[in-house]
Amino acid sequence: MISARFESRLRNLNPSFPPRLFKAVLIAFVAAAFVIPLGLLALPFLSFLNDMAVQPKGKAQSLYGALLGQPAVVERPPVAGTMPMDFRPYRFEADDEGTVARAGQELANPLVPTMELLERGRKLFGYYCWTCHGLEGDGDGPIVGPDRFPAPPSLHTETARGFPDGRLYHVITRGQNKMPSYRDKFAPDERWAIIHYVRALQRARNPKPEDLDR
Repeated sequence: MISARFESRLRNLNPSFPPRLFKAVLIAFVAAAFVIPLGLLALPFLSFLNDMAVQPKGKAQSLYGALLGQPAVVERPPVAGTMPMDFRPYRFEADDEGTVARAGQELANPLVPTMELLERGRKLFGYYCWTCHGLEGDGDGPIVGPDRFPAPPSLHTETARGFPDGRLYHVITRGQNKMPSYRDKFAPDERWAIIHYVRALQRARNPKPEDLDR
């Protein structure tokens, strides 16, 4: 049983509740109603040990941070003494005339010029080479001319026809004059296929007597 005195106090109780406190409590309850369910939904997707994901990232042709006081570039050279998988070292990494001549003498086309291979060389030539060299190798591609890129020499000159296959392979691999290196565009077999196609263009423009007898 509640005593009459305590019951009287309960009846006359009028607690004070400041408006600011009431607003704060109301806002806290509303925020909790949203935050707690969202937190429970996101909890399975949170990663607490994500050191592999949180690391410096850089964009191409840009810098990110510093390494031992030096700007860290994105395209860093490989570690000394290592090479990537499927890497084929090239023995003639120079452009002096002696190295170019040795490449021409020591490199030989290992592929047999079948119709399938010539078609492959034609497609590759059309992807990258014709814009400067022209469709038939005359050096009249659509991007060369006055106020544009300088025209390369024709592939039908006596000098070009006299180059051994190894020298042409070296030019495609290392570049020459205004022509950049295309080793990152063509695999070695693709370079040899292009050379076979170039020989077919030269042969069509300057046939040999045995070609006319066929």
